[in-house]
Amino acid sequence: MEKLFTVEDIARMTSMTTRTIRNYLKAGTLKGRKIGGQWRFTGEDIANLMDIGSVSEEMSNNNKQAVIDFIDGVNTNCSDEIQVCAIIDLYHEISVAAEKRDKVLELVNFQMGDKDHMRFVYEYFESEQKGRITLFVPPNLLIEALKALQYS
Repeated sequence: MEKLFTVEDIARMTSMTTRTIRNYLKAGTLKGRKIGGQWRFTGEDIANLMDIGSVSEEMSNNNKQAVIDFIDGVNTNCSDEIQVCAIIDLYHEISVAAEKRDKVLELVNFQMGDKDHMRFVYEYFESEQKGRITLFVPPNLLIEALKALQYS
């Protein structure tokens, strides 16, 4: 059974506000389905949102600030003893980079649960033919993500 995510889950993963996510939903930029009166989203719905240029740009700006906050020690809501910030560059054409992104996204989504401090951000730089994944995760999840990328 595929895991479904809430507006709050997407906001946590992308470093955006729930209001921004709801605005994307209202505008039709984000697709999902209502279950029991609440919106739910698949990993594919989230990946499709990340593929949209304006959304990607906003996430990129938020991501840069999140990395600076990590370096400055601002992330105080981490419940794990160790958290890492990793930036992974994928030098592939857009479709191959997206496939690799989806593998890591699926892994992170499965592990995320209610952990507010875990984040996944993806950007694609067309001019460089490079996808960039930024993760804020515990070390064991980073290792799993790197293994998933190595064998994909």
